[in-house]
Amino acid sequence: MPRIQPGPRKDRREAKTDATPGLWEGRVRLWIDVGGRNALGPGKMRLLEAIAATKSLAAAAKQLRMSYRQAWKHLRLIEERTGVTVVEPRRGGSDGGGTDLTPEGQALLEAYRRFREDVDRHMHAACQRHFAQWFSQKPGRGRRLQ
Repeated sequence: MPRIQPGPRKDRREAKTDATPGLWEGRVRLWIDVGGRNALGPGKMRLLEAIAATKSLAAAAKQLRMSYRQAWKHLRLIEERTGVTVVEPRRGGSDGGGTDLTPEGQALLEAYRRFREDVDRHMHAACQRHFAQWFSQKPGRGRRLQ
């Protein structure tokens, strides 16, 4: 049988009531599932952003500390699950080749960014509504929960 712990001890430290409360904010990670399977998320979007910036899958993978093979796997999953061709490889030559986002890939990335902004805006408002009583208090006026 589990042992029941005694009540509060007098020697336990009380929570500091003179500490300045920090900013309370909600956080969430967003994934988009297609047919019940993960198709888009923060990591895959960072990969698309890095490809757009570097114009190279190899450079994007290196920047994200990801293997080239893993980067290709993420791209293949995005394309298989969404049905959208997101990248277009360029053959080598004097420029050395590279990888570009397709117009559809750029549009998908932009749609995810806008979706993320909408969710963040709504989440911020909900956090304000639900937790304002705690983070709007003056320093040292914290409420003790019982």
